[in-house]
Amino acid sequence: MLSFTEAEFRIERPFKGSTTASNLSQEAKDVAQMLVNHYVHIQGLAVSQMLRKSVETRDWMNTIEPRTVRAVMKRVVEDVTAIDVQVGQLYEEGTRKERSSDSSKRAISHSTARQNPRSNWSSYAPSTLDDSLLSNIHKLFSERIEIFSSVEFSKVSILTGIVKISLKTLLECVRLRTFGRYGLQQIQVDTYYLQEYLWRFVSDEHLVDVLLDEILSSTIYRCLDPVLMETSVVKAICERG
Repeated sequence: MLSFTEAEFRIERPFKGSTTASNLSQEAKDVAQMLVNHYVHIQGLAVSQMLRKSVETRDWMNTIEPRTVRAVMKRVVEDVTAIDVQVGQLYEEGTRKERSSDSSKRAISHSTARQNPRSNWSSYAPSTLDDSLLSNIHKLFSERIEIFSSVEFSKVSILTGIVKISLKTLLECVRLRTFGRYGLQQIQVDTYYLQEYLWRFVSDEHLVDVLLDEILSSTIYRCLDPVLMETSVVKAICERG
């Protein structure tokens, strides 16, 4: 039937031989993969644009002491939730790593898990600390996460791709800014808030933990007066927000 159709309508194929069902099946799979990859890329860019604008248009040196989670972070969670519902109508849940037993503990201590080593940075005078060396050491021990990896046909995989693109954008933005004490503390509040909600959308909550931890670490590195808030205060602000 396929050969008859090609001959009748003079359809030219890029390869010789008759069209087979397996060829059509493979082409359909390739197109479907391209479409889902493109969807993840577009949705990731949409969320990223909000995050980028929120970082680039704020004066982080002269911001006030944080009293609430920034509205853009709430919008990010709302948009990701809406995407989750939309994708869930087409795809099955997918495989998700079981949440570790110490997740709640790690969520509470996310922003201060390594507070002491980081706070030691401020004890060095500029002349005694080689910025490029510190940066290279930091990157050396940072976990590598593939951001633009191929997406599987499942809700969890699609949402994981979108979240990774969004957080990577936020990371790159904070690396280009200079922060004062309260600017750093606002990022601390924002990353805590994101960690509290975004983990449930991804295949492995560790991905979110690593990226948010890297965002906070980079902010500390770019801060002129790196003093973090108490974890209890951060938690109270996020619960109130």
